[in-house]
Amino acid sequence: MTAPIRLLPPRVADAIAAGEVVERPAAVVKELCENALDAGAGRIDVDLEGGGLVRIVAADDGAGIPGDQLRLAVARHATSKLASVDDLTRVRSLGFRGEALASIAAVSDLRLTSRPAGSESGWLLRCRAGEVLEHRPAARAPGTTAEVRDLFHNTPARLAFLRAERSEAAAAVRAVSDLALAHPEVAFTCRSDDRLALRSPGGSLVDAATAVFGRDAGELLVVDAPGEIGVGGLIGEPRSHRGTRTGLVLVINRRRVHNRALVAAVEEAYAGLLPVGRHPFGVVQVTLDPTLVDVNVHPTKREVRLRDEGRVFSAVQRACWTALQEARVSVAGARLPQLAGTPGPALTSGADREEAELELRDAPPGSAAAGVSDGLMESPAAAPAGQRLTDLAPLRPLAQTAEGWLVADSPRGPVLVDPHAAHEKILYTELMGESEAAAREGRPASSQLLLVDAVVSVEASALERLAESLDTLTGMGFELEPFGPGLVRCRA
Repeated sequence: MTAPIRLLPPRVADAIAAGEVVERPAAVVKELCENALDAGAGRIDVDLEGGGLVRIVAADDGAGIPGDQLRLAVARHATSKLASVDDLTRVRSLGFRGEALASIAAVSDLRLTSRPAGSESGWLLRCRAGEVLEHRPAARAPGTTAEVRDLFHNTPARLAFLRAERSEAAAAVRAVSDLALAHPEVAFTCRSDDRLALRSPGGSLVDAATAVFGRDAGELLVVDAPGEIGVGGLIGEPRSHRGTRTGLVLVINRRRVHNRALVAAVEEAYAGLLPVGRHPFGVVQVTLDPTLVDVNVHPTKREVRLRDEGRVFSAVQRACWTALQEARVSVAGARLPQLAGTPGPALTSGADREEAELELRDAPPGSAAAGVSDGLMESPAAAPAGQRLTDLAPLRPLAQTAEGWLVADSPRGPVLVDPHAAHEKILYTELMGESEAAAREGRPASSQLLLVDAVVSVEASALERLAESLDTLTGMGFELEPFGPGLVRCRA
């Protein structure tokens, strides 16, 4: 016999609803930062402890919340951003559902300290598991500080499905990085266990991209296509690409969103310019009438619906394609001529045509071209459909271009080899072989301390993957540790 239907207790209902909005610490960071942005903050500082499970602090210099409204701020479906159903058709703020603070308070120990500009003092409100425990005056400069402790302490099922602390911290840093790209004029800092993971100074999009992408920001091209559907941002040159799509940040009306169709639009602009299995990176910002965007799709507000997705798709594809063409797309440093019949600036002068051709020269003795073999292949993904890389063996070296490409002859015809990628492939194979041998023999992998530590720039999206693979890399003999915002130090 089934149990009778009954209303759930408010605390149980709140915990269920919180699971839709707050699924991991990164979601808490995102919601708190979005509240700060809606409050007009010019600076947002985020601190994490224990991957965000022990403690999250988000402090801003925004408008602040009056003391008599703090209790209402943590009530479900209480918001200052909507007044009627019609407002849902033209949402301009990042938050509007009135669920974020209530959801966070339901699964944590939340302390809100806020002071509006002009008020004589601030006020503190403390909630635990949705219950208000404290409400009193407190010292605070104008702005708001949200402190979240013991996240998911009352929902052990949620804790069981979280990743390692390093992975959760990296995901939270990435959430802040995405918001920094969407709102480059706002200064962001993010610290994880007292280590500075991100510092965006607040200024231009180039400043924010430099803080997020590091030295790779120098490979970004400007996208600028104003109009009814405006498209702007920064995208990578074809010679700079990623193994996953996580490096591409999409922003619609200053809201970070996930939209497969628009990702496909950007990738179509790169058609024929990227190796198989590689993806562009950067930030693409779309601006259009809010009435053409439905943001009330998912509690986390990550997904949106576009009324005329085809037009937006075309606008994004055209804008990115134009940026690539105007930059005289380069592959390994060689400028490519325009194809006949395609729009864009054409190469007309004889000098330009000569510059666009690849210059060949004999490979110098002892160079990598002299030892090209079937092992010097970038990856199986680069082979044409229906053809295996082994079908190209043996390779006979012919020449080397001025830009470093190796030209070889094979039974199937000429082959271009990227010597840098080939060298990486050889080193990767050697490392994996040594790691497997060490595991079979029950010994540590061979490792040698570096005379001078190597400091590597790593973008925020890659930090999460690095954190997940850190134990594997340690087992292979690497000694890695964070070394500042977007930096990793290798000691061995």
